[in-house]
Amino acid sequence: MNDTGAPCQPAAASTVCVGERCAIGVGAPRPRKLVIDSAIIVTLLAGATSVAGATYTSVVASRLEEQRRTRTKAELLDELMSRYRDPLLRAAFDLQSRLYNIAQNRFLTIYCTEEDPDAREYAETNTLYVIAEYLGWVEILRREVRFLDLGDELRTRAAASLVDEIRRTFLSDRYPPLLRIFNGQQRAIGEIMTAPASGAEEGRSRLECMGYAKFVTRLGDPDFARWFEHLRGDIAVLATSRENAPRLIALQNALVELVQFLDEDGTRLPAADRRKLSRAGTGSSSDRQARASR
Repeated sequence: MNDTGAPCQPAAASTVCVGERCAIGVGAPRPRKLVIDSAIIVTLLAGATSVAGATYTSVVASRLEEQRRTRTKAELLDELMSRYRDPLLRAAFDLQSRLYNIAQNRFLTIYCTEEDPDAREYAETNTLYVIAEYLGWVEILRREVRFLDLGDELRTRAAASLVDEIRRTFLSDRYPPLLRIFNGQQRAIGEIMTAPASGAEEGRSRLECMGYAKFVTRLGDPDFARWFEHLRGDIAVLATSRENAPRLIALQNALVELVQFLDEDGTRLPAADRRKLSRAGTGSSSDRQARASR
């Protein structure tokens, strides 16, 4: 109450403003008004979008790289088969077919005794080549993949065993010396038959077996030709012999086993052209198989 006895009225609130802050009464704060420039908002949003985009790109790239590095075994197997198994299959088929025709159809006797020098040269030189080509692909297989991966451990071991049987037949002392090629000679012939593959990926070494035309040219090099001197002599003997060499028959049989294993259903090479010679050398004649090796 005041001096007159009347009730006291509350004093009017005083307002004090300092800049954007105002106090109602004594020490009563008012909310601060926040103003943000729109350019700042745009900049922040753009930055966030850029970071998100970069993160997404990095994640996608990482996943793609992981997928590239972890290709399925089926894809790797298909690549291996087309690159190594199929050429080995073809080389084994060509060699067994030539050996069949030498023994059964007297291929060397017919063509090495002709008056036509081209026929004589081809019969001898191409026979050398089919032997060397097979050894070349075996060496390439040994260098680049170490073993013939068929996607199944048991089948892989079986394939390796068949290839090894052919190697041992070439060098074995169980047979007369005709067509004998010792282990080191097999490796050496395989080595000189290899060449860098055309169209190989940059930074990745790949090998292939040289073709027949290059082989014929290289025979003019004494350092190259020396590895085939004894085989030339053996071919001359086979051309005039009336009896088949036991090693030749054993090799042809072992090669047919390999061909049949690598092409069981006959989808790559004709099944009719893979007959085995009998151990007595009296297998049935086949003009079709004779043509296949020429």
